[in-house]
Amino acid sequence: MLKIWILDSGFWGHYALLDIKSHFPQYDYEVYLDHQNAPYGDKSWEEIYKLAEAGCQELWNKWCTLILIACNTICAETLRQLQDTHVNKKILWCIVPSVEIAIGISQWSIGLIGTQFTITSRKYDREIEKLSPSHRLSSCATPELVKYIESGNQTEKRCLNYLDEKIEELLKDNIDTLILGCTHYSIFYEYLSEKYKNLRIVDSARTQTIKLGEYLHKHTELF
Repeated sequence: MLKIWILDSGFWGHYALLDIKSHFPQYDYEVYLDHQNAPYGDKSWEEIYKLAEAGCQELWNKWCTLILIACNTICAETLRQLQDTHVNKKILWCIVPSVEIAIGISQWSIGLIGTQFTITSRKYDREIEKLSPSHRLSSCATPELVKYIESGNQTEKRCLNYLDEKIEELLKDNIDTLILGCTHYSIFYEYLSEKYKNLRIVDSARTQTIKLGEYLHKHTELF
């Protein structure tokens, strides 16, 4: 049976697992969550790569067939190096699926919130420029959100006020679509959808599920 592992830097990788499993229950799943070193967003490239490779190696030692990287911070800069170093391994990421869906539903202006590392890397900017030069991206680092979530304080007023302040900054650029560029941020999907009804919300956990289905349809050799 196809064995799929979800790798993330914190416990919200469980959200990606539950969403994917609900759509494709016929496969075998496991999740690798690096609670000890979360969050990754304030670490250096070298630290992130070392942690990501250690996680992947542990999964390959358990006969993993396919790894889904649910962590946007890993995908922002270190995933390509992982794929180039381990060319015979199947590793999928979460940034391009989010970009493709955002471009498909946005008229022209897309907003992004993510960790400091993800925003500084400009990976989303480059992917959007490649796929649709006519779309514009406005980004805002939200480094405090993961800390709130990991400590269980995501519903506190100070957390939601912080989130709203960042969204309001992006709305000044007339964005019509918002990418939640961190798996942790899935917890805010309902809140943001209800409060900002004119914004189309793109959740990287949900988009990975959609693109996984397309990938499995094309790669029948995995079964």
